[in-house]
Amino acid sequence: MHIEELKNPNYLEIKLFRLTAPLFNNSNIPLSGLYNELSNIESKEYELKSKFKNFDIDSPDFINKENLFTIKYDQNEKILLGERMDYILTFVNNSKDNLIVKDLIAKLVSNNERIKSEKRLELKFEENKKEIIIPAYKSYSMPLKFKIKTVCKFQLNIFCSTKSKLYNDDYFKRRQRNIIRETTSSYIIRNNHVKFHEFKKFELEVFNPFIIKEKFFNINVNQCLISIKIKNNTDNILTITDLKLNPKEKPNIIKLVKSLEEIKNCGKKKENDSKYLSLQPKEELMTLFKIEDPDLFYDNDNFTLYIFWLKEFDFNPKVYSYDFYNALNTYNNYFKLTIKEKPETDIILNQNFRIVINLKTKSKDKKYNISISQEQIYDDDDKSDDREIEIIDIIEKNIELNSKVQNNDFILICKSDILGNIYLPKLKFTLTEGDINIPVIKIYDSLLSFNCVPK
Repeated sequence: MHIEELKNPNYLEIKLFRLTAPLFNNSNIPLSGLYNELSNIESKEYELKSKFKNFDIDSPDFINKENLFTIKYDQNEKILLGERMDYILTFVNNSKDNLIVKDLIAKLVSNNERIKSEKRLELKFEENKKEIIIPAYKSYSMPLKFKIKTVCKFQLNIFCSTKSKLYNDDYFKRRQRNIIRETTSSYIIRNNHVKFHEFKKFELEVFNPFIIKEKFFNINVNQCLISIKIKNNTDNILTITDLKLNPKEKPNIIKLVKSLEEIKNCGKKKENDSKYLSLQPKEELMTLFKIEDPDLFYDNDNFTLYIFWLKEFDFNPKVYSYDFYNALNTYNNYFKLTIKEKPETDIILNQNFRIVINLKTKSKDKKYNISISQEQIYDDDDKSDDREIEIIDIIEKNIELNSKVQNNDFILICKSDILGNIYLPKLKFTLTEGDINIPVIKIYDSLLSFNCVPK
């Protein structure tokens, strides 16, 4: 006699089906009615037109197959972030005798690149039973719901154990010839009863419904525009019901320059038109947000875009959030740069004018020494200085910011001998902190633009 291990006959089959909501559309499929076969010989009794005589479309109240909850077994179907994760977990007994299923555990394992997490799901048999009995060649199904809050690949791991008279009969037969190992990683034998450990892994993946690309624009320093391109990343029509842009974790809502309705209708509002906007698969939408308060775009490192969306024929609203970093060219960790004074109308050819640049410290307990200068333009620069304003003088080329002087000004005396559109030359700000001699250099190009007209 030698030591033998039992093999799991795999009587239990575990399946996962996705439950999808009705589409709530109005199409009637299939058509109903009576018709003649095309091979019929036309006669007075069976004229060709009679093929469509009783071929009527059902009433609008007809509920077709698309208007019922459907079950899908295709695990490769895209799961979109924000969608309902409703599944049916099915246990199938493929044996000729009863199968007892117990010790049920479900775990959700995330394979996020940055954070790997494991979460145990609430999963219980009906009436909180500790075990169920599945008759021969029958099945048992139960609902399974969970939420995924990040885009990632993940595993749904199902653990349970099974008992069967067939297991015990096989055990009694084999132990007549050999010694049976009673405890292994795949089964355990207690009081002559065999219990097999069962495991099933389902690999799923969550995708972003949208691809977002943002870009910051400095509008004469005191205003900021954020252009956001939204692309439908799915094979479905997605309807956007609302867009909101906030500083991250703050309630301030940044103004959308044009509403969704205006964007859809190219700036022209139409009566009785939907305020929502639908994107075809892979279609892109360009939106523009405007910030008029400099403190709002200087005090916030990150912003969050909220997209409220629906699938076609879907009445369950979803919210997709996208975080992005403040990439405004004048944004930094040291000071806020605003324009305190500048010509508000056209400037006059060869007449002097003032530009007052205000710097406000972002760290009241630190001491900053800041100098300003006009940056030299080199031959390999993208643009030449032929449209630049001439800086005649800079009053107070060096300023200090500290706990007592929290904001200070640079005053530029300028003029232009060029007509038309002109802009401020490239400016260089050199900052040193306290006794630290390592400078921080910020260079800004074309901060302001003007229109120069004849006297």
